[in-house]
Amino acid sequence: MHLYTIQWQGFVGCLMLGLLMNLGIANAQKQIPGKRPNIIVILADDLGYNDVGYMGSDANATPNIDAIAANGLRFTDAYTTCPVCGPSRAGLLTGRYQNRFGFEDNPGPFRRTEETIPGIPLRETTMGEYFKELGYNTALIGKWHEENVPLRNPSARGFDKFFGFINGASSYYINDNSQGKLLNGLRPVESEEEYLTNAFGREACLFIERNADRNKPFMLYVPFNAPHGPFEVPDEYKSKFSHVKDEKRQTFLAMINCMDENVGKIITTLKNKGIEEETLIVFLSDNGGECERADNTPLRECKGSIYEGGIRVPFCMQWKGVLPANHVVNHPVIALDVLPTAIAATGASVSGEWFLDGVNLLPYLTGEKQGEPHQFLYWRFLWHHAVRKGDWKLVKHRDQTDWELYNLASDISEQTNLSQQHPDKVKELLDIYTDMSDQMLAPQWGWQPDYCGSYNINNIKN
Repeated sequence: MHLYTIQWQGFVGCLMLGLLMNLGIANAQKQIPGKRPNIIVILADDLGYNDVGYMGSDANATPNIDAIAANGLRFTDAYTTCPVCGPSRAGLLTGRYQNRFGFEDNPGPFRRTEETIPGIPLRETTMGEYFKELGYNTALIGKWHEENVPLRNPSARGFDKFFGFINGASSYYINDNSQGKLLNGLRPVESEEEYLTNAFGREACLFIERNADRNKPFMLYVPFNAPHGPFEVPDEYKSKFSHVKDEKRQTFLAMINCMDENVGKIITTLKNKGIEEETLIVFLSDNGGECERADNTPLRECKGSIYEGGIRVPFCMQWKGVLPANHVVNHPVIALDVLPTAIAATGASVSGEWFLDGVNLLPYLTGEKQGEPHQFLYWRFLWHHAVRKGDWKLVKHRDQTDWELYNLASDISEQTNLSQQHPDKVKELLDIYTDMSDQMLAPQWGWQPDYCGSYNINNIKN
């Protein structure tokens, strides 16, 4: 049994794991030389693979995001760990497959037990907690998507500053915040007059301005909820795309453009404070594009699917003077890699005791290491299953009896099932998938009682 499959139980287990994590971080911190970079991770919500200009879109909705790719690297084969929001964010924040701690579905009405609390367990260490231990000022501005209990609030998970909402979606027009969903830390914001994407951009820029001149660096995580529904946007953005006849697509592009404008404000603030070259910037989407409005060309299907359209996402990164500019990376990478890469950028070592599934990409991006960072990538989302090794991908969806096999190098759209022609490859990948799934917890909560437990917090008959 792998050490990381051990289930820690109770307070003592949580405390011991926390001590191991913190001691590992403290020891790593001693190795940090000189000035450490600021870290900014920007996350879009339901953005399509081809919704950004640097991946081929001609909509001209993302000039500032495209600039990140031009000033750094873009990844053609980048993935998230799940085709829906909550689990994929849990993987990003911990650097571990979220299935390891039962976060396999969005928080829903069903629970494994009455005591089950959805969210990243306290025994797991979040990005905020890692960087807090490394001496960084930390902030989360945007969407969290966990259970709304104080111990799950970002303010209790390593983030000095939290401005955003807890659940999976929010109106973009908050106004008097009578429902109390928009929070500043643990407290509801009294009112918010700005369109929410602009409010998140404003707060992110304010955090940079307040921390740029301090003696210690900052880590800023900006998980926008754009362009996730509800699909509403100020007319000033929508008018830019008046030539788009499909109104659903027009609104979606306008929401993307507003988010991009705020990405530009963040970068401008870095430049004005003279710290752009001292900052590692990462941009990606939390899952594949929204099914009716996004452009996932040339991928098959969309959000919610384990075909490429549900899990392959836009992903780019810049660190001027350290990472090469306008560089394309074709090897498979995954959102799990963001955390160890960001930690390594500080000069700290990524400890094996953390049992991260993500990989530090820096040596592969600078040319220090050759080859692929991952031997394979794995996905399990309730009834959806997949594994990728090299160019080969094995996949099975709900109600399917047989596994499908695709060669993504020659068939990125997953149109030609090669399972009958390559039974040995099917067996090889199925063995990998089975070994990984055997290490994972059963889903602990969600929307599907057959998978996530039958206890219903809404007391609705199953």
